[in-house]
Amino acid sequence: MSGAADRQYTIGKEEHRLIFTTPAYKVGPDSVLHSGIYNREFSSMLASAAVAGLVYVIVAMNSHDKLISSMIFLLLFAAGVLFFRKFIFRESVMKAVFDTASGETKIYTTWITEKLRETIAIRSIKEIRIERIKQEVENPDAVQFVEKISAQHGTVIPGFGREKVLFLLKLLLEDGTERTIYSDDSMQDVISAHEEIKEFLRLA
Repeated sequence: MSGAADRQYTIGKEEHRLIFTTPAYKVGPDSVLHSGIYNREFSSMLASAAVAGLVYVIVAMNSHDKLISSMIFLLLFAAGVLFFRKFIFRESVMKAVFDTASGETKIYTTWITEKLRETIAIRSIKEIRIERIKQEVENPDAVQFVEKISAQHGTVIPGFGREKVLFLLKLLLEDGTERTIYSDDSMQDVISAHEEIKEFLRLA
Protein backbone atom coordinates (compact mmCIF):
# COMPACT_ATOMS: atom_id res chain seq x y z
CA MET A 1 0.00 0.00 0.00
CA SER A 2 1.35 3.42 -0.96
CA GLY A 3 1.81 6.21 1.53
CA ALA A 4 -0.69 9.05 1.40
CA ALA A 5 1.79 11.25 -0.46
CA ASP A 6 2.38 8.56 -3.10
CA ARG A 7 -1.23 7.68 -3.82
CA GLN A 8 -2.70 8.68 -7.15
CA TYR A 9 -5.89 9.95 -5.57
CA THR A 10 -7.11 12.22 -2.82
CA ILE A 11 -10.32 12.07 -0.84
CA GLY A 12 -11.83 15.08 0.85
CA LYS A 13 -14.84 14.84 3.14
CA GLU A 14 -17.32 17.48 4.16
CA GLU A 15 -20.61 17.17 6.05
CA HIS A 16 -22.63 15.78 3.15
CA ARG A 17 -19.98 15.41 0.46
CA LEU A 18 -17.10 13.15 -0.46
CA ILE A 19 -14.76 14.50 -3.15
CA PHE A 20 -12.64 11.90 -4.95
CA THR A 21 -9.90 13.31 -7.21
CA THR A 22 -7.42 11.41 -9.37
CA PRO A 23 -5.40 11.72 -12.60
CA ALA A 24 -5.55 7.91 -12.93
CA TYR A 25 -8.98 7.35 -14.43
CA LYS A 26 -8.21 6.33 -18.02
CA VAL A 27 -8.13 2.64 -18.86
CA GLY A 28 -6.82 2.64 -22.45
CA PRO A 29 -3.25 1.45 -23.10
CA ASP A 30 -0.56 4.12 -23.03
CA SER A 31 1.41 5.02 -26.10
CA VAL A 32 4.74 3.18 -25.95
CA LEU A 33 6.68 6.02 -27.53
CA HIS A 34 4.99 8.67 -25.42
CA SER A 35 5.43 6.90 -22.10
CA GLY A 36 8.95 5.78 -22.89
CA ILE A 37 10.42 8.97 -24.34
CA TYR A 38 8.07 11.90 -24.56
CA ASN A 39 6.87 12.24 -21.00
CA ARG A 40 5.45 15.50 -19.74
CA GLU A 41 8.70 16.70 -18.22
CA PHE A 42 10.67 16.08 -21.40
CA SER A 43 7.97 17.66 -23.56
CA SER A 44 8.04 20.74 -21.32
CA MET A 45 11.81 20.98 -21.72
CA LEU A 46 11.58 20.71 -25.51
CA ALA A 47 8.89 23.38 -25.75
CA SER A 48 10.74 25.68 -23.37
CA ALA A 49 14.03 25.21 -25.24
CA ALA A 50 12.32 26.08 -28.53
CA VAL A 51 10.83 29.31 -27.16
CA ALA A 52 13.98 30.32 -25.30
CA GLY A 53 16.11 29.51 -28.33
CA LEU A 54 13.97 31.69 -30.58
CA VAL A 55 14.21 34.62 -28.18
CA TYR A 56 17.97 34.04 -27.84
CA VAL A 57 18.44 34.32 -31.62
CA ILE A 58 16.41 37.54 -31.76
CA VAL A 59 18.32 39.09 -28.85
CA ALA A 60 21.70 37.95 -30.21
CA MET A 61 20.95 39.57 -33.57
CA ASN A 62 20.29 42.90 -31.87
CA SER A 63 22.95 42.75 -29.17
CA HIS A 64 26.67 42.03 -29.18
CA ASP A 65 26.71 41.08 -25.51
CA LYS A 66 26.68 37.26 -25.43
CA LEU A 67 26.46 37.20 -21.63
CA ILE A 68 23.12 39.02 -21.65
CA SER A 69 21.79 36.76 -24.41
CA SER A 70 22.86 33.65 -22.50
CA MET A 71 21.31 34.87 -19.25
CA ILE A 72 18.03 35.64 -21.01
CA PHE A 73 18.05 32.15 -22.55
CA LEU A 74 18.66 30.44 -19.20
CA LEU A 75 16.00 32.46 -17.40
CA LEU A 76 13.40 31.88 -20.11
CA PHE A 77 14.25 28.19 -20.33
CA ALA A 78 13.90 27.65 -16.56
CA ALA A 79 10.67 29.64 -16.33
CA GLY A 80 9.35 28.00 -19.50
CA VAL A 81 9.83 24.47 -18.18
CA LEU A 82 7.72 25.32 -15.12
CA PHE A 83 5.08 27.10 -17.20
CA PHE A 84 4.67 24.37 -19.82
CA ARG A 85 4.62 21.59 -17.21
CA LYS A 86 2.02 23.33 -15.04
CA PHE A 87 -0.31 24.78 -17.67
CA ILE A 88 0.23 23.05 -21.04
CA PHE A 89 1.46 19.53 -20.34
CA ARG A 90 -0.39 19.11 -17.07
CA GLU A 91 -2.25 15.89 -16.35
CA SER A 92 -5.97 15.68 -16.90
CA VAL A 93 -7.72 15.15 -13.57
CA MET A 94 -11.09 13.57 -12.82
CA LYS A 95 -13.14 14.65 -9.80
CA ALA A 96 -16.19 12.77 -8.56
CA VAL A 97 -18.31 14.66 -6.02
CA PHE A 98 -20.70 12.43 -4.07
CA ASP A 99 -23.29 14.68 -2.42
CA THR A 100 -25.80 12.89 -0.19
CA ALA A 101 -27.68 16.13 0.51
CA SER A 102 -28.57 16.65 -3.16
CA GLY A 103 -28.61 12.92 -3.90
CA GLU A 104 -26.28 13.41 -6.85
CA THR A 105 -22.80 12.44 -7.97
CA LYS A 106 -21.19 14.94 -10.31
CA ILE A 107 -18.19 13.86 -12.38
CA TYR A 108 -15.82 16.56 -13.61
CA THR A 109 -12.66 16.47 -15.69
CA THR A 110 -10.06 19.19 -15.53
CA TRP A 111 -7.22 20.03 -17.88
CA ILE A 112 -6.95 23.80 -18.22
CA THR A 113 -10.52 24.40 -17.09
CA GLU A 114 -12.96 22.23 -15.16
CA LYS A 115 -15.83 20.68 -17.11
CA LEU A 116 -18.88 18.83 -15.80
CA ARG A 117 -19.04 15.50 -17.64
CA GLU A 118 -21.98 13.79 -16.02
CA THR A 119 -24.50 13.91 -13.18
CA ILE A 120 -25.58 10.60 -11.68
CA ALA A 121 -28.30 10.04 -9.09
CA ILE A 122 -26.77 8.38 -6.04
CA ARG A 123 -29.78 6.08 -5.74
CA SER A 124 -28.91 4.66 -9.17
CA ILE A 125 -25.48 3.46 -7.93
CA LYS A 126 -26.11 -0.18 -7.11
CA GLU A 127 -22.56 -1.30 -6.42
CA ILE A 128 -18.95 -0.18 -6.29
CA ARG A 129 -16.79 -2.92 -7.77
CA ILE A 130 -13.09 -3.61 -8.21
CA GLU A 131 -12.11 -5.27 -11.49
CA ARG A 132 -8.70 -6.68 -12.45
CA ILE A 133 -7.48 -6.48 -16.05
CA LYS A 134 -4.25 -7.20 -17.89
CA GLN A 135 -2.75 -4.86 -20.48
CA GLU A 136 -0.47 -6.75 -22.82
CA VAL A 137 2.26 -5.16 -24.91
CA GLU A 138 0.60 -4.36 -28.25
CA ASN A 139 3.65 -3.14 -30.17
CA PRO A 140 6.83 -5.12 -29.31
CA ASP A 141 8.73 -3.43 -32.17
CA ALA A 142 8.12 -0.02 -30.59
CA VAL A 143 9.25 -1.40 -27.22
CA GLN A 144 12.53 -2.60 -28.74
CA PHE A 145 13.01 0.79 -30.44
CA VAL A 146 12.53 2.69 -27.17
CA GLU A 147 14.76 0.28 -25.24
CA LYS A 148 17.50 0.72 -27.87
CA ILE A 149 17.34 4.52 -27.62
CA SER A 150 17.26 4.35 -23.81
CA ALA A 151 20.34 2.10 -23.78
CA GLN A 152 22.20 4.52 -26.04
CA HIS A 153 21.54 7.30 -23.53
CA GLY A 154 22.30 5.13 -20.51
CA THR A 155 18.71 5.32 -19.30
CA VAL A 156 16.80 2.44 -17.74
CA ILE A 157 13.00 2.57 -17.59
CA PRO A 158 11.85 0.21 -14.78
CA GLY A 159 9.05 -2.14 -15.87
CA PHE A 160 8.94 -0.73 -19.38
CA GLY A 161 7.57 -3.09 -22.04
CA ARG A 162 6.16 -5.60 -19.55
CA GLU A 163 2.62 -6.83 -19.22
CA LYS A 164 0.71 -4.51 -16.89
CA VAL A 165 -1.97 -5.48 -14.38
CA LEU A 166 -4.49 -2.79 -13.47
CA PHE A 167 -7.19 -2.66 -10.83
CA LEU A 168 -10.25 -0.62 -11.78
CA LEU A 169 -12.70 1.01 -9.40
CA LYS A 170 -16.12 1.11 -11.02
CA LEU A 171 -19.56 2.46 -10.25
CA LEU A 172 -22.24 -0.01 -11.38
CA LEU A 173 -25.56 1.69 -12.17
CA GLU A 174 -29.07 0.28 -12.09
CA ASP A 175 -29.40 0.59 -15.89
CA GLY A 176 -26.56 -1.91 -16.33
CA THR A 177 -23.92 0.64 -17.33
CA GLU A 178 -20.73 1.35 -15.42
CA ARG A 179 -18.32 4.23 -14.85
CA THR A 180 -14.61 3.76 -14.16
CA ILE A 181 -13.45 6.38 -11.69
CA TYR A 182 -10.02 5.02 -10.76
CA SER A 183 -7.36 2.84 -12.41
CA ASP A 184 -4.13 1.83 -10.67
CA ASP A 185 -1.59 -0.99 -10.49
CA SER A 186 -1.66 -0.79 -6.68
CA MET A 187 -4.42 -3.13 -5.52
CA GLN A 188 -4.24 -1.85 -1.93
CA ASP A 189 -4.76 1.77 -3.00
CA VAL A 190 -7.81 0.80 -5.05
CA ILE A 191 -9.18 -1.22 -2.11
CA SER A 192 -8.67 1.76 0.23
CA ALA A 193 -10.54 4.11 -2.12
CA HIS A 194 -13.28 1.50 -2.58
CA GLU A 195 -13.81 1.13 1.19
CA GLU A 196 -13.97 4.88 1.86
CA ILE A 197 -16.47 5.60 -0.91
CA LYS A 198 -18.57 2.53 -0.10
CA GLU A 199 -18.72 3.47 3.57
CA PHE A 200 -19.70 7.06 2.74
CA LEU A 201 -22.52 5.95 0.46
CA ARG A 202 -23.56 3.21 2.92
CA LEU A 203 -23.75 0.59 0.21
CA ALA A 204 -24.14 -3.04 1.25
